[in-house]
Parts: sequence; C-alpha cells; structure tokens
Amino acid sequence: SGTRQPVTHLKHTSGCMVCGGDLEYLQDRETMQCYYCGVEKAGNAVCSRGHFVCDACHAKDALSIIKEVCLNTDQKDMIALLKKIRSHAAFPVHGPEHHGLIPAVVLAVYRNSGGMLSRDRMLAGINRGAEVPGGACGFYGSCGVALGVGTAFSIILEANPLKSKARRIVQAITAEVLKNIAEYNAPRCCQRECYIGLLEAARLSDVYLDVKLTANEPLACAQHAENKECIGKACPLWREDSATSTSSV
Repeated sequence: SGTRQPVTHLKHTSGCMVCGGDLEYLQDRETMQCYYCGVEKAGNAVCSRGHFVCDACHAKDALSIIKEVCLNTDQKDMIALLKKIRSHAAFPVHGPEHHGLIPAVVLAVYRNSGGMLSRDRMLAGINRGAEVPGGACGFYGSCGVALGVGTAFSIILEANPLKSKARRIVQAITAEVLKNIAEYNAPRCCQRECYIGLLEAARLSDVYLDVKLTANEPLACAQHAENKECIGKACPLWREDSATSTSSV
C-alpha cells in the first residue's frame, strides 16, 4: 500500500484529536495505524469514526510547549504556571500531555524558588513523565499526575531503585497524591487531577524538600463545555458561572 505520509492539520483539543468525536476505550490493547504518523502501534483508545492517534503524536506539540515554557519561565507558583501552559491553543483538555506537564511545572518552580537543578535534570524529569501512557489512571491503576509528582520529587531527591530512603519517599509521595485524586468518584479530568496533584506537591515539599513549593494561584474551571464527563458541583474547581463558560483555562 506504500508509505503513508504524515498528516498535518488543526487538532481538536477535546475528544478525538482528529474529528472531535467521542473516544471509546478498549479493554485490550489493539494494534492500529496512527492517523498522523501512519505507524502501526498498540493502543486502547479509538474514536467512534475509527480514528486512532498514538501517544507520541497526541503529545508532540504540547510537549514542545511544556519544555519551552518551563525551561525559560521565572514563575514561582505552580498553579499559575499550569494555567499558562494549558491556556495554549495546542494543549488539549485531556490526554497524556499532562503526564509530562506535572513534573515540568514542579521542577520549574523548585528551580525558580532557589532549588539547585540543571537544565538536563529538568528535561529528564519531563521526558520521564511523558513516558507514562494515556489512560494510565484506568488501565494501570495510577493517574499520570500522581506519577508525575513522584517523578519530579525523584529528580530532586536523586532517587533510584537502590537508594532505600529516597525510593521510599518518592513512593510515599506518589501514594499520597493518588489517594487524594481517588477521593473523587469521577471519570478522568486532567485539569482537576493536575490541581489536586500540585496542591499535594506544595504540601509535601514542606516535609521532604529544602525549598517550599507554592500553589496559591486561584483556579476556577472554564472548560465545562468541553468536558462531557464533568462532575459539576462535586468538583473542587466548580464555580457557579462554570456552566456558562466555554473557554479553556
């Protein structure tokens, strides 16, 4: 059939990235051809019209935005930095992009608040977080945001599988974040999970880090119309005017 050429056009930020349609999650991973790069890869999400987008293509543009912003920002509030990045037109409402976003935000604010961290270590954290696959919250039993916070603390504390204390700490941190995310009986909402994860990262920084991380910027949901699974007033980000808002964060 010949080599398929990569497809480029405006990507939808909600639902299917190709057409905006509803996504269907498969119980077992299937090998499918990515709409954008044309490569056959295993995946567990396809839209009602048959479009499949691999994790690499889903996150490609957004990952570049994350790195560009977080490597150059002087922001010292994690929620403010989260809002800035998610406001970009190329950043989707949901997706594995958020798995690399969280360690990027935590590490950037740690560095800007006086923590010693090289550019290479920041990139390592971002890339490590980006390796967490889409749908991890339901298919792997751990939200990528919880793993992202654990990843950031792992970079800062230089944890590895052989360092007993550091390994225990980053696992405990991930567990604490995940516990708070799991308090909500709700479908995934990457914005809600990011908010909870960064609040926990700030709290846990007092316990485990030499630098206090800040997450004080107010965040009110403005993506209600783009999230079909929104839990409304049960969400900590819900505001009474949320139902009439159609813009992104």
